[in-house]
Amino acid sequence: MIILMSGDDIRNIADIVGSDGIYGHFVKRINKEFEIADEERNTHVYVFYQKNKAGKEVGFAVVGHSAAKMKTWEETFKEEGWVDKKFKMATPCFELMYMYVRPEERKKGLGGKLFDQVISFTSEEKVKAIYAYVGEKVPTAINFYQQKGAKIIQNLSGDGVSNAFLEWKV
Repeated sequence: MIILMSGDDIRNIADIVGSDGIYGHFVKRINKEFEIADEERNTHVYVFYQKNKAGKEVGFAVVGHSAAKMKTWEETFKEEGWVDKKFKMATPCFELMYMYVRPEERKKGLGGKLFDQVISFTSEEKVKAIYAYVGEKVPTAINFYQQKGAKIIQNLSGDGVSNAFLEWKV
């Protein structure tokens, strides 16, 4: 299910994350971003939910577009020498802001189904690319995204943390 994100979705996301101490910060960050985001940005943020076999929502993905953020990312990519100076982010594009599946529901194909929803919606919206910044303590997310066709723009991993900027052409 795909919906334009509203404040009520933060409650749904909090229910899905539950007591997961590793990813509990998602709820606070999403809430903070949603509260400080301007009206234009809020109208371009979408949430996707994934249900398990029992019909319970156990995963979510949040995608959106912020022209200011994408401009900053593009400038950073160039300034840091991660891309050629002629590099242009695809337009229109989305940012994969968050993606999560409850730990007990992982390795069942639900993350793949959730990501496929994101790609399908993005394609329907005629969006040309998705970008993401992934920062995790383990490389699981980056490995998953690479299996889903992500190109690593820059891998910033080190000191026990996996960080990377990713791109998917749609």
